[in-house]
Parts: sequence; structure tokens; C-alpha cells
Amino acid sequence: MISAMHLQSATDAVTTTVAAISPLRQSVEHVLARVKYAQITLGAEQALPENGWYSAAGVVDTPEAVSELVHQVGVLYEMDDRQVSASFLILGYFWYPWAAAIACYLLDQRVPQMDAPNVALSLRQGVAFLSPRCYVLPDDPLADHPDAIVLPDRQALRAQLAHDMTETHATPLFRTLRSVAPYGIPAMRANYVDRMASAILWLCSELGCEEVAQAEVAAFVALVASKSRTSSQVVTAGTHGEKREIMLLRSGCCLNYRREGVQHCDDCSLIPLDERIVRLQTRLLAPPEVHEHEHELAH
Repeated sequence: MISAMHLQSATDAVTTTVAAISPLRQSVEHVLARVKYAQITLGAEQALPENGWYSAAGVVDTPEAVSELVHQVGVLYEMDDRQVSASFLILGYFWYPWAAAIACYLLDQRVPQMDAPNVALSLRQGVAFLSPRCYVLPDDPLADHPDAIVLPDRQALRAQLAHDMTETHATPLFRTLRSVAPYGIPAMRANYVDRMASAILWLCSELGCEEVAQAEVAAFVALVASKSRTSSQVVTAGTHGEKREIMLLRSGCCLNYRREGVQHCDDCSLIPLDERIVRLQTRLLAPPEVHEHEHELAH
């Protein structure tokens, strides 16, 4: 028979173990285990390597910092067109934060605190969540954890993420970038929305939940593009075996075709829809390794 003292000790141990598990750390571990190219760090800003890492809060409102990033993108791609570099910066800045946060949302129905003071990023090495806290649903197993912030439903999780990314990252970054590079805010906004939608499609494919991609893209686009004409959409492009293949109708252009020797992307918004669908169907027949790095900076 277990004595009352032993039973209480066991209960205390379980309580301590549960309290020690951070819901965000658990979700990051889930993402890293499930998503092949995920690059996420969880920890304090001072623990990050100095080379190539930036505090988002120190970038979005700082013309000197944004101008330096535009320059770095130009050096990376060996080009001196600051408009194209600015376009690539939008793609590079937002890929890792959107992908990491949406992965946590899709896998565990949790959303990290993504406001700019709680995010650091590298254009090539990923994103760091600087706060241990995250938003969860009422029925989350760790909803009582001190680092959990309970929201009522999935739409509230989406709305919180969309607000943090748009109001504390995109809006100030667009304004600052416009002041240092010849790139219009409507074009930035279109690529920002496309980047988010691309992250959702890619993650749904990686996680095997393609059936929710269309609804999630529509829900997020409605939140981040509610005040603009930007409207990335998902359409069915055909079938591959028993699998329904979908594609993104992008609302913007990354300007990649303006680099020497580079053609339009297969899903470029400047290409007629029928031709885009044919291109996607052709790609479906290509070996898997052709698609391995589609999430890179310039795609």
C-alpha cells in the first residue's frame, strides 16, 4: 500500500514536472522534429551569436539598420539593384518568423509572442523567440502553465499572430524600407502576404495536412490584408496520384526575374494563370530533390 506521504510526494513531483515544461519549448521541439528545414532558437537575446543576428525591435524603425540589410542582400546575390534587394529583404525577413510561428499553431494550436521586442532573426539562420510565453487555447494540456496566455479559440490565435506580425514588424518595416530604397509599400505588402501564404502551404505539405491549407490561407489573408487589395488565394492545380495539388495565386512579384540570367518564377503573378498551372503540373513530375529548397530567400 502507498502511504499518504508517498502519494503526496508523487503528486508534488508530477506537478513540478508539469510546471517545468514550457508550452512554447515543447512546441518548438515538436516543430524541429517534424519540419525538415525549420530553424528556430528559443532563448534570451544575449545568448544569440552576434554575427548575422538582429533584434527585430532594433531593425524595423531604424533606417541605418534596414539600409545595411538591403546592402547585405545585394552582396549576397551579387547585385546592385536596391529595389530588387528591398524585395528580397521582405521575403527574407518574414519567412522564418511566419514559418516558425505558423508551425507551432498548426501542430499544437499555440502561438509564440511574436511582437518585435520578443523576436530576433537572421536572414539565413532562422528566428529566435526571446520570450518563453505563448498563446494557447483553454483546453491546452499546459493552459495552467505560468508561461501560457489563454485565448478563447483558433481565430483568436490567428488574430493575435496577425496583429503582432503586421503591426509590430510589417508596418514599421515598410515605412522604414521605403525611406532607404526605391520600393513601394503596396509591393511590399503584397509580398508580405504572399510570404505568409507560402509558409502555410509549405508547412501543410511538410506536416501532411494539405486539407486545411486553403481554409488557413483564407483566414490569415483576411486578417493581414483586410485594409488592402492584396488577396493571395489557393486554388487546385490538379491531382498527383490520389493527392490533390494546390498552388498559390500570388498577388505580388518578388522581382527575381530582374537578376541576370533569371527567369520569372513558375508561380509569378505576372504570368497568366493557365500557364502557371501548367508549370506547376510539370514540376509535380520532377524528382523530389528539385523542390527541397523552395523556401529559400528568393523564392
